[in-house]
Amino acid sequence: MKNIKRLLALVLCLMMVLTACGTTEQPAVDDEPEENELDSESTAFKAGTYSATKTGYAGPLTVEVTVDEGSIKDIILTDFNDTVMVGTQAFETISKEILQHQTLNVDMVSGATISSAAVIGAVTDALTQAQADIDALKAKTIEKEAAGQLDWQTEVLIIGSGMAGMSAAIEAANKGAKVIMLEKLGRIDGTTTLSAGWVHAAGTTIQERNGIEDNVDRFYEDWMMFAANAKDEYVEEELVRYTTENSPQNIQWLKEQGVIFSDNLMAAGIYEGRNIPRIHMVEGGNGYIMKYLFETAEKVGVETHLNTPATELIKEGNKVVGAKAVDKDGNQITIKAEAVIIASGGFAGNKELMAKYYPQYTDYVNTSVNTGDSLMFAEAVGADIIVKNALQLHHNLINDTSLGYFTPECIYVTPEGERYVDEAEYFYTRTRTLNEKGFGDTHMIVPHELYEAKKESIEEAIKIGRAFKADTVEELAELMDMDPLVFKNTIDRYNELVEVGVDSDFNKPSEYLFPIEAPYIGLDLTGNLNDTYVSMRINNNAQVIDTEGNIIEGLYAAGAAASAQTLNQEYIGSGSALLNGLTFGRVAAAHAVSLLEN
Repeated sequence: MKNIKRLLALVLCLMMVLTACGTTEQPAVDDEPEENELDSESTAFKAGTYSATKTGYAGPLTVEVTVDEGSIKDIILTDFNDTVMVGTQAFETISKEILQHQTLNVDMVSGATISSAAVIGAVTDALTQAQADIDALKAKTIEKEAAGQLDWQTEVLIIGSGMAGMSAAIEAANKGAKVIMLEKLGRIDGTTTLSAGWVHAAGTTIQERNGIEDNVDRFYEDWMMFAANAKDEYVEEELVRYTTENSPQNIQWLKEQGVIFSDNLMAAGIYEGRNIPRIHMVEGGNGYIMKYLFETAEKVGVETHLNTPATELIKEGNKVVGAKAVDKDGNQITIKAEAVIIASGGFAGNKELMAKYYPQYTDYVNTSVNTGDSLMFAEAVGADIIVKNALQLHHNLINDTSLGYFTPECIYVTPEGERYVDEAEYFYTRTRTLNEKGFGDTHMIVPHELYEAKKESIEEAIKIGRAFKADTVEELAELMDMDPLVFKNTIDRYNELVEVGVDSDFNKPSEYLFPIEAPYIGLDLTGNLNDTYVSMRINNNAQVIDTEGNIIEGLYAAGAAASAQTLNQEYIGSGSALLNGLTFGRVAAAHAVSLLEN
């Protein structure tokens, strides 16, 4: 972890220019003959420097490996197009292990397996060029000490290193508290790092510079309008009001913590409530918001432990006084703390919890690292869990996710073949409407104009059985397991609307009305599950409330762990969840530290 800032600086340079150039050197590993020198009888190298490239999570990465006749001397990252905070941390961790132990038999970085495989693969290819005995390098094991019991002490313990956790950690450290932050993955954060890094806000100086008239009152009204559309009884006006009113200050706070924002803004949709540009975009794109914040967290003294999942909370009487955890070497850790802030995510990656709370969406469990661990051990100490039938999910074509975001030329139909929405609506509005009808699946019917624009993707989807083409409406209905009569009526009715040029059923703008004609094309869309809204109940201080309505002293929650009272099925726009985590991560930390001072 000590060298990550140097690597991230390299990545910033590489990704912000059109042509990557130059290299950066990694500090030489301390001489450890017992660890670093290979058995000369089993492995030897042709001395020199060798380069190799593999594809990581989001793009290629290139390494240069320097060897002498007896050992691997250096590994540097010379070109990088992977996701920052995923690829860089995978490289940092794995290259250090290879150099220290002179083996290719190293663990993948949890949460960065694709990038880890790319790093190992690139180093392996480079060593192959050096005429190394690859089998011997893969066979050499790393000896580890026997696991034991560790006891730690801190003032504020934070579980999770995403937007909520990182904001809480920096806020608490800035206020003078000793902070330990646990992350179960081998890299910083679970979902924020993989997000676009956008933050929803209103009344900001960036909006002012762009001549955008907006304010926090209007932001609040729009947010609550969508909560009303979703009929969400759990959303609390006071918490939403605090979130929206403090959004410009929180954008400023992010800037003060080193986050660099673009001058460009984006609107979430075309209709009222989403048509004002409020999406604040971070320079660098995916992962950079966490890069900037993590650098600040290190500067202010936050003690971060990766590969260290919390396993349970420690409660004495009605107060949470710490947590237990385990590290990657199996050490059992007891951490005593004055305050514990749960800032880990939902459970989009836990099939059992999805089946329990969202049975209609069980098949949409994704590869998310969020498995609801904190929800379960918070419930074990009496936390009140808010359960609502709402989640962050939208539908896309599996091999081209652009088909499903904003494709108003199409028509969307239920699994029975019935049209149910204005296709120009925001994608979470479509999901909410579909959910109200009792469906978790949807199909897209494609006019010829959209087919021509996306012909390559659609033809590929046909080959893999996720799209279908037929000469008649009835044949397409059969291929897609829809009710032929319902679907025929849907197509006939829609074509009537197209002919008169007015969508009197759902009011889709006329410029998006195109006839559905033979050959008929239908796409079987896949649910893209982002996050869940089953979470802990909190008060205005982000303190967790128990099932009796009482505060659980010493326990706080923020982000996805406490989203049910602010976020709703409609979801006002990209960056709302990050704003929520940022807002209440800071609230939790400020309140916890204020109690330390009394």
